Amino acid sequence: MRNGRRWFAVAVGAVATAHLFVPAGLRIYSYVLSIAMVLPCLVYVLRGTERGSRLPWWLLLFGMTSLSLGNALVPSGAPAVVQVLVNAGHALMLAGAAALVLRRGSGDVGGLLDAAVLAVALAGMLWTSPLGHRVHQLGSPVSDQLAMLASTMLLSAVLGAMSRLWFTDRGLRPLRVFLLGLVAGLAATVLEAWMFGTVSAAGRDRVVDALCMVSYGMVGLTVLDPAVWELNRPGPVAVDHLSSRRLLFHSMIMGSGPVMVGISLMAGAPTNGALLAVGSLLVTPLVMVRVGRLAAQRARAEVELRHRATHDMLTGLPNRAELLDRLGGALARERAGGRPAVVLLFCDLNGFKQVNDRLGHVAGDQLLTEVGVRVRAGLRHGDTLARYGGDEFLLLCEDHDQTAAAKRLTEHVQQGLARPFELAGEQVTVGSSIGQVISDGTLDADELISRADAAMYRAKQTLRGLAVS
Repeated sequence: MRNGRRWFAVAVGAVATAHLFVPAGLRIYSYVLSIAMVLPCLVYVLRGTERGSRLPWWLLLFGMTSLSLGNALVPSGAPAVVQVLVNAGHALMLAGAAALVLRRGSGDVGGLLDAAVLAVALAGMLWTSPLGHRVHQLGSPVSDQLAMLASTMLLSAVLGAMSRLWFTDRGLRPLRVFLLGLVAGLAATVLEAWMFGTVSAAGRDRVVDALCMVSYGMVGLTVLDPAVWELNRPGPVAVDHLSSRRLLFHSMIMGSGPVMVGISLMAGAPTNGALLAVGSLLVTPLVMVRVGRLAAQRARAEVELRHRATHDMLTGLPNRAELLDRLGGALARERAGGRPAVVLLFCDLNGFKQVNDRLGHVAGDQLLTEVGVRVRAGLRHGDTLARYGGDEFLLLCEDHDQTAAAKRLTEHVQQGLARPFELAGEQVTVGSSIGQVISDGTLDADELISRADAAMYRAKQTLRGLAVS
């Protein structure tokens, strides 16, 4: 593979150099040859890529094929067909590069969007100053101006995202090669805009052609690199924060297009409506997606923090604070309804200390987790199982038939603990001491828990397993 890359690089350099010196009538053939040389490389990488990861390479292959066909038809005298194929080829290659960036940078989509937005804004500044004025002076049709500006900005966006990807993942050589290819492609696009004011097929200028040929050759060198398969895998995950500085950055970017057009107007330069239209169409969706992702990330973080604050980290059950909150709500509903309905069970595991001492804390933690899973399974909607602390669990229920509910919950706990647990290769059985308390509509949360706790201790002392308060 290494020798293959070396010889391919030599071949690309030789064809690009020869293109600078061959007669004008023959340049189209060397140009098409430089594109066709890349096609076998893309077929090679496609064959070695898993089916679910082939989209970027298919897009690049179709794009290069379309470019090859379009330029091959230049001598036929069908400019409309040539232009369609060339434009389609550029669009497909751009889409392939973007898909490659998004696949490798899936762990840093926010950073990629930031870099893409910044690059588009910089391209807009370039267009506002000399480049856009030059295209206007050349008398290019509005459609050509829009196509050229869109190509410049889209290529800049992919280049910006690729730069961010390379900055966070510098150890991956194919990224560097692909990045250089994008730089060459952008340079060729800008030069072509400056010289001709339109995107065209090969043959107008040998230097522009050579830059394009180098850009295509870099694609081939990328896919021939032994590390190319890493591009199909997600890269490092980056930390993303919503900060006032980032919001300010995006607000400034969104306003940059209209501001630059306004400055041109005040300076007496020709109004660049193309920049305002294309720039807004590209920047606004990117910024909205970016802000939306940051807002969604913040919402997820808030949900996670709320869950951590109200749930036990080991078992995932509601913790003491959450139980007190739910119990307070149940008692408030009970008082509002005018009928007692709250039932509370205080459960303490029998034999937990012996398991913890003999098998270790890891086995003890596993036991607590499995007890929580078993007891929670089969509870009715509205019942709450919470870890109160240590090996103590509380069950809360709202049911006007309090006696039946207390019996149901007690039997549920006893049945859940009847089967042995598999811990550290051993079969371990534990029981429980259960204290029941039935609200009469006058007790507060602390009093109910205190009475249930006292009943649990009576059950433990009498070895009956159950006591009612």
